[in-house]
Amino acid sequence: MKRLVLLLLLPLAFTMPSLALAEDAAGPAAIDKLGRLNGQALACRYVDVSSRAKNALVTHAPKTRQSGEAFEAATNKAFLSPASCRDKQRLATEVDAAIIDLRLAFPSVRHETGTAPVAAEIATRYMLQDTSGRAVSNQDFRGRFQLLTFGYTSCPDVCPTTLSEMAAVMKALGEDAKKLQPIFITVDPERDSAEVLKSYTGFFDARIIGLTGSPELIRKTADNFKVRFEKVQEPGSPPERYVVDHSAGMFLLGPDGRFLAKFAYAMPVPELTRRISDYLKGAP
Repeated sequence: MKRLVLLLLLPLAFTMPSLALAEDAAGPAAIDKLGRLNGQALACRYVDVSSRAKNALVTHAPKTRQSGEAFEAATNKAFLSPASCRDKQRLATEVDAAIIDLRLAFPSVRHETGTAPVAAEIATRYMLQDTSGRAVSNQDFRGRFQLLTFGYTSCPDVCPTTLSEMAAVMKALGEDAKKLQPIFITVDPERDSAEVLKSYTGFFDARIIGLTGSPELIRKTADNFKVRFEKVQEPGSPPERYVVDHSAGMFLLGPDGRFLAKFAYAMPVPELTRRISDYLKGAP
């Protein structure tokens, strides 16, 4: 009888690791699929479909560097080599199916907040202009930390959320906030005039500096920080009506201007504050 029980349990023992591996693979596969569909939506200028895919990632996937980079890599691959544009509703249906796969892969998401350095080396050089027209570079804040993010003032959700978090961090740091310079770099210099940019950053916190520049300088700066951005326009819409799809998150530079960490989009403010505070306290 004991031998029979053992024989019955053996298949289960051997299949459990395979099941675990299948579950481990389901998450990355779901993120990759959603990213590819997002890239296709962007290539076809289906802005609302793309927004649905990105919002689903934020809501249902772990907020980790790995998840974000995997989604972005799949998005870039599909965007740069898109399939022929299909019916919009069909693509939206595929996105909905991919969202279901994502939710099944991560039934109870624990939003992890790792800040390991990004795989690609970050070059922190930039030469832009503030809202007063003065030239500003990464060298102008020697001795202070810099907290940077990229976005644009017409951004519907990601940018307001990020700047709200940035302002909350500055408030939570108290006196230590004097060691940190928050910076918002626009990726939409065509519409974000100095006046618009100043008003926008000031709405969140007067200490946040808005930086702009020529499209060429903005692109160079974004490339240095490995930030992707692309103008997306609905077919037939006026030239001035567009959105800018861009990478999210914040970058922390040290007092020497070197890259220290990249914080994932929507990291909880208490965790973000704690991590930044640890860097500030560790400075000489």
